[in-house]
Amino acid sequence: MMSYFNRTKWLTILVVLLVALNIASLTTFWLLKDRRQGPPPPQNGVTDFLVKELGFDSAQKQRLEQLVETHRSTVMDIRRGHREAKDAFFALLKEPALTDSALAVAAAKADAPDQRLEMATFRHFQQVRALCNDAQKKKFDQIIQQVLRMNGPPGAQGPPPPGDRRPPPGDRPPQDGPPPPQ
Repeated sequence: MMSYFNRTKWLTILVVLLVALNIASLTTFWLLKDRRQGPPPPQNGVTDFLVKELGFDSAQKQRLEQLVETHRSTVMDIRRGHREAKDAFFALLKEPALTDSALAVAAAKADAPDQRLEMATFRHFQQVRALCNDAQKKKFDQIIQQVLRMNGPPGAQGPPPPGDRRPPPGDRPPQDGPPPPQ
C-alpha cells in the first residue's frame, strides 16, 4: 500500500512538472514571437520584374529602388493609421445610443486609410511610369495590371471568380425561362 502512494506521488509530481514545462515553453514562444518578426524582408520580386521587363538601366533601377523604399515607408504609416482608425471605430461598440449618422461618419474615418493607400499606390506607379522612356511606357502600360496583381493580396493572381467568366449580356445565347438575378 505504501508503494502505491509513493508511486502516485511521483507520477503526480511528474505530471505537474510536465504541465509547468509546457506552460513555460508556450509562454516563451508567445513572448519571443513578436521580437523575432522584425521588419518584413524586402520583396524585390516586383522591382526585379519591372527592371527586367522594362529594360531599366542602372540609373533608372536606382531611382526605382528609392521610389519603392519611399512607398514602403508611406504604406507602413498608412497601415499603422488604419489599425488605429479601426480600433477607434470598434470602440464605438461601447456607446449605447449611437446614431446612424455618427456611425456613418466613424465608418468613413475608418475607411479613409484605405483610400489613402490606393492613392499612394497610384501615385507610386505614376512616378515609376515617369521614369520610363516612350518605349518603356508602352511596355509599362501593357504589364501594369500584372504588376498590380503581383503586389496585391494573396489569391489575386489567380483566374477571375467563376461568376466573372460569363460573356457580357449582349454576347450570350438566348435562354429559356427568366433571366438569372443580378
